[in-house]
Amino acid sequence: MKWFYIITLLLTIALVIAPFWLLEEENTSQFEGKIVEYTTYTAKIDSIDPATCGNTPSARIQGGFYEGLYTYHYLKRPLEVIPDLAASMPEISDDGLTYTVKLRKNVKYFRNPCFGRESGGEHEYKTRTVTADDVVLAYKRVGDFHVNTRLSLAFLQGKILGMDEYRRKTRSYAPGDFSRYKKEDLPGVVALDEHTVQFKLNGIFTQLIYVLAMQFYAPIPHEVISYHLSTKGDGQGRRVPIPINDRTTEIRMPSEVVGTGAYMMTRWVRGSRIVMERNPDFHDSYYPSEGAPGDRERGLLVNAGEKLPFVDVRDLRCVLEPNPDWMLFLTRQKDWALIPSRVFQTVVSPSAELMETWRDQGVSLLKDPHPGIWWIAFNLADGVVGKSKSLRQGMHLAFDVEKYIEVVLNGRGKRGLNIIPSTFKGHKEAGRGPYAHVDLDAARKKIAQAKKELAEAGAIEAGDDIPVITIDFSKRDEQTRRIAEFMIGEFRKVGLDIKAELNDYPTLLGKINNKRFQTCMLGWYADYPDAENFLQNFYSPNIERNTNYFSYENKEFDRLFEEAGKHPDIAERIPLYARMARMISEDVPVILLYEPVIYTLLMPWTHNYKLHPVAFGVHKYMRIDVAARIKGGGRG
Repeated sequence: MKWFYIITLLLTIALVIAPFWLLEEENTSQFEGKIVEYTTYTAKIDSIDPATCGNTPSARIQGGFYEGLYTYHYLKRPLEVIPDLAASMPEISDDGLTYTVKLRKNVKYFRNPCFGRESGGEHEYKTRTVTADDVVLAYKRVGDFHVNTRLSLAFLQGKILGMDEYRRKTRSYAPGDFSRYKKEDLPGVVALDEHTVQFKLNGIFTQLIYVLAMQFYAPIPHEVISYHLSTKGDGQGRRVPIPINDRTTEIRMPSEVVGTGAYMMTRWVRGSRIVMERNPDFHDSYYPSEGAPGDRERGLLVNAGEKLPFVDVRDLRCVLEPNPDWMLFLTRQKDWALIPSRVFQTVVSPSAELMETWRDQGVSLLKDPHPGIWWIAFNLADGVVGKSKSLRQGMHLAFDVEKYIEVVLNGRGKRGLNIIPSTFKGHKEAGRGPYAHVDLDAARKKIAQAKKELAEAGAIEAGDDIPVITIDFSKRDEQTRRIAEFMIGEFRKVGLDIKAELNDYPTLLGKINNKRFQTCMLGWYADYPDAENFLQNFYSPNIERNTNYFSYENKEFDRLFEEAGKHPDIAERIPLYARMARMISEDVPVILLYEPVIYTLLMPWTHNYKLHPVAFGVHKYMRIDVAARIKGGGRG
């Protein structure tokens, strides 16, 4: 009988990883002589268009091929904004309302058919350099009524001069009539000359420098619109116009991705595989020569001053379940990995250190607090959870976050005390929210009060129980099922029935965008190092832009949010941030769960890996020692 179980286990493992073994030969021959990073992504990607990127999984992928005017120093902490496509930091007017940016003159786009064919050259297609008009077009697309730009627009609407009026004008055009980009001006973003772009603001917006470092606003050449979105092949080698009513307004195919980043997207099999290959025309970019304290000792400055990128190919497989993803790491078919909960105690000791057996193999462990907060979000437009603040407060008091962190996350988190991450200014001043602790007696009293509130609102009959509450999740894997079971148990303690709805990530986003959810488990990772980035999620004008998908409305919160935006001095904003955070703590549009601590395992041949708190596109800094990987039993 013992052998039966052993054979069954081996067969199960073989079935899990067999598809990847079969692919190894294909990968090796396809990329022979090249340095390849083998890794995975664990959620389906729903956007390869910078303007429509609205979630972390898509942003991580897009960071390989799109770049902003600015970026962040890879190693320095605290974070430091540095030029990327810009030649220097912006010139800012004395009143803080005008930013003038000079572009680098040598940055080229990926070679692409939209630029035409080369005749007699070593390349099949032409390229050209980035101009200020391309930057203007990027911002016009963000403001375009017909492009689904909820998140990227949320950071700018009401702030860039003329953006709201421009958006209103674009609405009058047919979606496929791209003449609007030439006919309609956006006075807040203009090209002064070929390599100078100027931004004009309606009022002080201190966070603009951070927005300019986001890849949402990567320059877009007009040729992408005129070639890829306006014409199609006729099957005989010619391009013919696409009827206006049949055109898409968004970049959806790998062939349409024309960026400036270190990697070109050469293959995308949806829900299966993404391949990115080195951009041969990538502009001069070098590994940093200085970093944060301790970086030199960790070996993170060995490649100081060397040209990027170090890896030729990034081969990413979509693996939605943690078990097969972990098996890829165990079989040396993946260069780095996160640790599934079910095996955590076999990898990490009770003192949170890597087990000796792993250290002996040369594997290293990184532990990085990450500026973000996971929460259970309430849809306040819902006829039950939105009608009773007491219900939301009671649910918050019922949920044992510390137990959740210990049991479900293996201790990889820190309890969220308020809506501002603990590493951001304003968190300390906001303090612990009044419901950020466990008190079952108080929770039951709140639930009893909620029944009265719901009856008065006509949501239930007097004396009825609270209806079943649905929590939507963004994955269908084993870990998500464990999370759902834990949550059901927590709320059962106070007499609430919970239904768990497991979705893939795009499906959940669709529910959120259409307000077809009651509660959901999601979170927010920082886009930039300012508490405003978290607070803007609760600003009521952002309801229509769907960053405020809670449908939270509070006039005093809105007033304070707008007031904070007028103060360039962070010391003046902190008290306002704290007051807003305390309002969120009281009104409970979310149950605060935890700030994540990311545990990453690196194979001994993986170098220069450092988790960045906000930037994407950082894989160009990674280095893979292929000889060491082969010697260690990994791929060539």
